[in-house]
Amino acid sequence: MYEIVILMFLPFAEPNENDALTVTHRHGRVIEFRRLEACYEHVERNLDALKAFAGQEFPGVPVAKIECFQKRTSL
Repeated sequence: MYEIVILMFLPFAEPNENDALTVTHRHGRVIEFRRLEACYEHVERNLDALKAFAGQEFPGVPVAKIECFQKRTSL
């Protein structure tokens, strides 16, 4: 499964400072994708909403990029 991660542009962030958001839900529903292509298609269709979400968490900070990564599986 794949998930969306939004990377923020924080050039002067401390090494342990969080500069990314993992998008887990939208409208109360889990967001995850079986195929990498489906994840990126979702990003393209919802780019403005994803940027707005990032802006709520990091006011005034620009989005560096939005990527899709394979979800970690717990052992």
